[in-house]
Parts: sequence; structure tokens; C-alpha cells
Amino acid sequence: IASMLIFSLPCLCIEISAKWAFLGFRREGSYDWDKSSYCQRWQFFLSTVRLRTHCFDSYGVLNHITGSAWLVLYFRALGSSIGRNVCLYPNGGDPLMTEPELVKIEDDVCVDDASLIAHVNTRGHFTLNKMKVDRGCVLKSGTRLLSGASMEENSILLEHTLFPSGMIAPKGSCWQGWPAQEVAKGSFV
Repeated sequence: IASMLIFSLPCLCIEISAKWAFLGFRREGSYDWDKSSYCQRWQFFLSTVRLRTHCFDSYGVLNHITGSAWLVLYFRALGSSIGRNVCLYPNGGDPLMTEPELVKIEDDVCVDDASLIAHVNTRGHFTLNKMKVDRGCVLKSGTRLLSGASMEENSILLEHTLFPSGMIAPKGSCWQGWPAQEVAKGSFV
């Protein structure tokens, strides 16, 4: 355990430092591959992420802290706004949050093996959009909340649900499907 800690902390520190050095605080907007240096800087940053993802027999550093407060601290260090009593990726996740500073997660949220993707990359047109997961929401295993989508208080994405860009899950709603369709309304919490 001591050797894991000795190796893990520098990996995470290098990644967090590289994120702020190469990307800074990301903002909403268009970053086309041929008009902005953002995508090239992002690719360079991803090369530092390999330190974290390919250690411990390719099990990675973060897989050892999923579901814990340590993972929440890691994403806060990358710029994410995360409330209290939040459980992130207790069963892992691939990919984890790709643009943490564009994701706002309120109190009492659980994000299981789900994807929070704040970008759209279509034929060289790369766009970053904010996302919000309000208080008491649940994203179950295999769900994807795409760029620009949001979830209002106590809404649920059931297993294997794709919630498309720009959609809003109303308060207390329950969604499932690929793409998502509302399956129930009411308070589930």
C-alpha cells in the first residue's frame, strides 16, 4: 500500500498540474480543430493522463479510489463543482468526467458507471457545453449524459440510458432507453 501511495500521488499531481498548465479553466464554446489550439493542447494533456491510466498493470490509479471522497477531491482539483454527499463511480467508469470544470454536481448525487461528456466532436467541429446534475439525482450503470444536457432535482437515469445533448430531465422524472424516454414521473427519493 505504501508503494502504491508513493507512486499514485506524484502521478495525480503531475496530471492536475498538466491540466492547469496546458488547458487552464475550460469554458463553453466552439474549438474547431482547424481554428483553435485547444484540441492539440487537449491531446498533449491526454499523454500525461497515460501515467495514471497505465500503472498498476493498467488498472490505473483512480480505480483504487472510485466511490470515495478522494475521487471527489480529485475532480474538484480539476475544477469541477461538486456538492456534499456525492458518490462518484462506485463501480468504476469509462470514461470518467472528460471536462470536469464544465460539470456541476449538486448535493446527494450518485453517479455509478456512467459517462458525463461535456464535449461534442463532429467532423472537426469541437464544442464544449456545461452540464448540471441537480440535488438528489442518480445516474445508474451504463448511462451517458451528453454535452449540454441537465438533470433537475431527484431525476433518475436508469441503466443503459443515453440522455442526448440539450435535453433536460424534469424534477422527479425517471428515464430509460437509447435515446432516453421518460418512463415515470413522481418522487423516487
